[in-house]
Amino acid sequence: MPDRRPPDAIEPPDPFEGLVLDEDFVRAATVNEPSARARMLAERWRREPPVDPGGRRWSVDGPAGSRRSRSGRTGRTWRFLRLRRPHRRNGEPLGPRFRMLSRGERWTAVLGTLIVLLVVGGLLFGPNRAHTPQIAASDARPGSPRPAADRALPGGGTFAGSECGQHGYHRFPAAAESVPTGESAGPWLRLASYGYQKTGSDRPGELVFDLEFGSGSDTALALAAPLGSAGVAVEIEGPDGVVAAAYGLPGTVQGAAHTPDGRGWLVTGDGAAAHVVLPAAALCPGVDAQALASGLMPVTDGGNTITGPAPYTLTVSVADAEVAELRRVAGTELHGEVLAATNQLPKPTAKPV
Repeated sequence: MPDRRPPDAIEPPDPFEGLVLDEDFVRAATVNEPSARARMLAERWRREPPVDPGGRRWSVDGPAGSRRSRSGRTGRTWRFLRLRRPHRRNGEPLGPRFRMLSRGERWTAVLGTLIVLLVVGGLLFGPNRAHTPQIAASDARPGSPRPAADRALPGGGTFAGSECGQHGYHRFPAAAESVPTGESAGPWLRLASYGYQKTGSDRPGELVFDLEFGSGSDTALALAAPLGSAGVAVEIEGPDGVVAAAYGLPGTVQGAAHTPDGRGWLVTGDGAAAHVVLPAAALCPGVDAQALASGLMPVTDGGNTITGPAPYTLTVSVADAEVAELRRVAGTELHGEVLAATNQLPKPTAKPV
């Protein structure tokens, strides 16, 4: 039967019927439609060719109908001109020109400002790192000692708190006379180094001492453990008397062999080393360990030249019967069983006329 609908009512066939938008369809596309702005500029430049800064006219087709690009291929060469804002309007200068920052530039500026603020804030308001070793100021004073009771120390040894503020106290009475005044034969003890350390923000500071000792002869010196029969004694005294005192302190020995019975150390003429710690609990109440470590150093001038003795005197001593026996056999100037060392420089001896 013929279709009697009016012509306007007949629907044209759908051109996209049966079209499959798959990968083969995309790869088969050979023409890329230019953007609306590109079409607009091309139409405008056909009607009114632009002029480049050198005053030369520009044509889409060029003088020969086509241009050869730098790559050698024949085709149109597009030249994009940078739009310039006029510097004057009605004969008057427009003033400085400003450019709006892009989003990326704005974020870069904000990030840079935040970094600067964080660095400056960290320098001005950074937390105090108490665990970092500090150097006491040269004019810092340890403080005045107050009496206290004797008590056992947590790491071993005893705090002689009853001697705080006293003058001339030594656990071994002969310690002051047992410090050699120069090169002396026989058993010897000396301070290799000493100072202040703090191993953690939650731990109090402490004084540490490195000792060196030897037999001073071809005969080995047998010392009881831990270091001498009575351990190590440490006394620190200043203008206000004793500010720190402990005895029976343990020591870590290196470079010495054990005695045959394994209960002591066999020290030869080459010497050995020991490390001793004086905890903060061995300081008299009212005394600061860091300032006290500074007071153990001799007085110096701006050229680091020693100009006077240390304000505080440190004495480290050990005692053992084997020391007295070796001195007796060697016939040394010093006698007794005490080995002692101090931070004070030996006094020069007068030369005989």
